[in-house]
Amino acid sequence: MPPSLSSQSNRFCPEMIKQSLVLLSLCLGLCLVTTLVAADTVYIRDTLYVPLRGGQSTEHRILHRGLKSGTKLERLDVNDETGYSRVRVDDNLEGWLQTQYLVDEPIAGDRLDSVTSQFEELETRHQQTLRQLRETNESSDQMSAATEELTGQNEALSKELEDITSLAADVIAIDEENKQLKEEQAGLLTQIDELANANESLLDNNAQEWFLRGAGTILIGLLFGFWIGRRIYHRRNTGGWS
Repeated sequence: MPPSLSSQSNRFCPEMIKQSLVLLSLCLGLCLVTTLVAADTVYIRDTLYVPLRGGQSTEHRILHRGLKSGTKLERLDVNDETGYSRVRVDDNLEGWLQTQYLVDEPIAGDRLDSVTSQFEELETRHQQTLRQLRETNESSDQMSAATEELTGQNEALSKELEDITSLAADVIAIDEENKQLKEEQAGLLTQIDELANANESLLDNNAQEWFLRGAGTILIGLLFGFWIGRRIYHRRNTGGWS
């Protein structure tokens, strides 16, 4: 090989290797991106439709094309050799289906629905309880306000009752004093009547005394005049006077 060609091949080989690596990396990246973009999350379907047949094999006539998983059935007979069970549907339809599709408890979906229904019922009851609690708190606040108002009214009535009691005590004292004054007035009137009677009696006694004194004085004057007249008459008759 000529020297010029060998030197050129030595110069281009690393560059070609680098380019090849770059292209390989790009292809791998595109493949990864395509794989990531095409990936998706999926789930296995748990809803089954089991055919109900007239006999214990797949060759027998289909009586019901699809009993949905979770359908409630009445098991009448089990054949472990064929792996089939004879069942009755709610509409009195009887037939055979594979025992492997039968379980003794409701399926997870039905139980989940039941649990969900119970949860929703509990949530409803919880909301009702919260509403009742709020209403109870509001009623309690209203009752507290009413209690405070009644307490204020009770205090006002108690003060008014104290005032009325004090006034009643004063009225009773005034009434007792009035009774006492009436009794004293009655006593004074009695004393006045007694004094009036005594005064009238004294007036009568004084009048009698003055009458007696006047009568006595007149009588004495008459007796004295009579005595003087007799003496004068006696002296005249005896010639005692000239």
